[in-house]
Amino acid sequence: GAKELLNLLEAVSIETGKTQSQIAINWTICKGGVPIPGAKNLKQAQENLGAIGWKLKDDVVEELDRTAKSISKPMIQNIFQTK
Repeated sequence: GAKELLNLLEAVSIETGKTQSQIAINWTICKGGVPIPGAKNLKQAQENLGAIGWKLKDDVVEELDRTAKSISKPMIQNIFQTK
C-alpha cells in the first residue's frame, strides 16, 4: 500500500539529505510535471525551494514510479499512479 511509498520516500530522503516534500516535488519535476506546492509560512516556502537545482537519479524515479503504481487503492492526488 501507500506505506511502501512512504518508506521509499523516507529512504530517498535519508540518502539525499533532502526532505520527503522536496523529494516529492523533485519527482514531479523529473516526470515533466509542474508542481504547485502549498506553503503556509516562509519556512515551508524555503523548504519547497530546496526541491530545485538538483535532479533525482533515473533509477530512483523509476523505483518511485513502480512503487506508486503498485498501490491498489487509488490516490486521487498521485498523478504517477495512473496506469
